[in-house]
Amino acid sequence: MPPTKDRKSPGPLGRQGFTLVEVMVVTLISAFVFAGVLSAYIFLGRGLVRQGHEEELESRGRTTLFYFTQDVSAATAISANFSQNDMVLTTPSASVEYSFQAPTSSQSYDGYLTRKLNAANPTILLTGLASFTFNYLTISAGQSPPVIAPSSATTVKQIQFTYTAMAGASVSGAQSQITVVSPRVIMKNKPSLQ
Repeated sequence: MPPTKDRKSPGPLGRQGFTLVEVMVVTLISAFVFAGVLSAYIFLGRGLVRQGHEEELESRGRTTLFYFTQDVSAATAISANFSQNDMVLTTPSASVEYSFQAPTSSQSYDGYLTRKLNAANPTILLTGLASFTFNYLTISAGQSPPVIAPSSATTVKQIQFTYTAMAGASVSGAQSQITVVSPRVIMKNKPSLQ
């Protein structure tokens, strides 16, 4: 008889591959690692989007404050029909009107603030507003603190504004809200109070 090749019989030392339990354990561990990486990615992505929205809101606020400061500082008078949402300033070179368009509902952020120079087309300064108010202050000799909301335009000497704005969508979880109170701006060119 010719010699035959010795074939190894399958046994505990000769098996190849992974068992079902090993594959399931590795799959479960991989799923947890992948879920952690994905949630960190989403969290960081939302944070970056929120940061972009906040930067946009702050940029618009700085632009508004720049125009507001220039206009109020140069103003020689304020119109008699001023309100918490609207005012008209008279400067040596122009008439400047600020007007707030209120949002459509108390839960929405679709209000906006416009600035109109010499009754020309209005420029939108702020959007995404939930609220906006002007605060008018007067100072007379020996008075501290200033009186807010004077009844007469002739007694207004300082003006500031307050607003709440929102940017982004709540669905994505990247919505940013900001509330701003401007510094008080003195009407430097207005005649002194009597």
